[in-house]
Amino acid sequence: MAGTTFNSPDSGGPPASEPGAPVTPVTAIQRSRAISPAQLTVLVVCCVSIYFVVAFYGKSLDSYRLNQRANIVLRENALLERQIKELQERVAYLSTESYVETTAREKLNLVKPNDRPIVVLPAQLEVAGVEGPPLPSEYPRPLADLGHAADWLYFFFGNR
Repeated sequence: MAGTTFNSPDSGGPPASEPGAPVTPVTAIQRSRAISPAQLTVLVVCCVSIYFVVAFYGKSLDSYRLNQRANIVLRENALLERQIKELQERVAYLSTESYVETTAREKLNLVKPNDRPIVVLPAQLEVAGVEGPPLPSEYPRPLADLGHAADWLYFFFGNR
C-alpha cells in the first residue's frame, strides 16, 4: 500500500488502542479539515465581535427610543403646565369681587340693596305667528258644488 499512511506510534498519529487492532489510514482530506488553533482563535474573535456589534446596535436603538419618549413626555409636561397656569389665572379671575357682581347682575338679574334696575325694552316687540290657511273669500271657488273636495283640490294643486 504505497501512498497510504497508517496510524502507528512511529508515524506521529495517535497510537492504536490495542495491539493488533485495525489501523485506519489518515488521508490528505482529513488533514486539511483539521482546524488550527489560529483559525479557531479568528473564528471565536469574529463571533464575539459580531455579538458585541449586535448588542451595541440594540442598546443604541433602545437609547434612541428612550430619548424620543422623553421628548414627547417633556412636551406633554409643558402643555399641562401651561394649562394649569391658565386654569389658575381663570380661578383667580372668577373669584374676584367684580366678576361675582357682574355675573349676579347679568345672569341672575340680582341687584344690590337700594339700586333701581332699569330694563330696556326693544322699540317694537316682535310676535311670532303662523299664517293660517287663506280665508274662503280670498280664493275663487269654481268647484263650490263639490263641497270640501274643492278645498282639498285647491290645497294640493293650487289655483287652476
